[in-house]
Amino acid sequence: MQKLDLSQHPIMKHVRHALALNRTPGLHFCGNFFGLIFAEVSPTHSILHVDPQDYSRDKDGQMNLAAFALVADMGLATGIRTKLDRSTRLATVSLSLQLTGALRNGRITASSQSNGFLHDTLGKQGLSQTTVTAGDELLAYGTGAFMVLPAPPNVVLHPIPWIDQAAPQDLDIDLDSLSKDEKWILEHTEQSLHKSISRGDDFINHFLGFHPHAADRSAYCELANGPHISNRVGHVQGGITLGLAMTTANAALSEQWILTGVTASYISPGEGTTISARSTVIHRGRMTAVIRTEVLSSNGRQVLEVMTTHARRSTAEH
Repeated sequence: MQKLDLSQHPIMKHVRHALALNRTPGLHFCGNFFGLIFAEVSPTHSILHVDPQDYSRDKDGQMNLAAFALVADMGLATGIRTKLDRSTRLATVSLSLQLTGALRNGRITASSQSNGFLHDTLGKQGLSQTTVTAGDELLAYGTGAFMVLPAPPNVVLHPIPWIDQAAPQDLDIDLDSLSKDEKWILEHTEQSLHKSISRGDDFINHFLGFHPHAADRSAYCELANGPHISNRVGHVQGGITLGLAMTTANAALSEQWILTGVTASYISPGEGTTISARSTVIHRGRMTAVIRTEVLSSNGRQVLEVMTTHARRSTAEH
């Protein structure tokens, strides 16, 4: 099959735009790619938006779980960052979400606020809560805990640039000036786009590598780690990791089930050449199910421990 010329495809143009935005330090490619909008960041609360686009929708038309998890994670973190210097590095310690079952359609908004900091602990750990909506529908509400960390050696952290000013809309990138990571992202985008077009399915799961393999009462997904899913210090962004866990957990059950709750404990940074998730059904009853998911780095370290709850759809018995 002849390879398509995709250089002017809207998704390729969007990725070049995200790469150009990413040259202004302070956010990360994931945030620029999914189009995080920092609508309000005040000393008391924050409001973040993500608008669904062709590059971020699953085949059913809903926003991909990684984009949803990203805005929830970033919303909770920004709720804490309102009390701190805006360049502060925050590492997710734990995150819990209760979902309503509403569809991830329309603008996804995370409205968050700080709940202060833990008392009498060795490290400074902030607490926050969020409400996530999809258009006018309540999609989820949740809480999170984040550790304040110093920058890694030889890394300078900058404040998120699009808090005090809107991100430019029409940037493109000079292809003759690409870094190694930027070249990798563009090549990976083109390969993912070619696969999605030739197979007639969505782009985003090829781009992220979210293709879980289901077995009896379990599922497994492994994806390539790279600059397209990294945070500011080069680890897999916490929302992407959580989206991987939720996607794999869903695959361990049939489409008769919906995800209703997520409780995640972050154990170590997402490092290594690959990141993998393995989900195991702990309980599957007539109306509810519980799944445990482990996310591991290729170096063998556990990144994430996740418990999810699921409910059988009302149409499943009809």
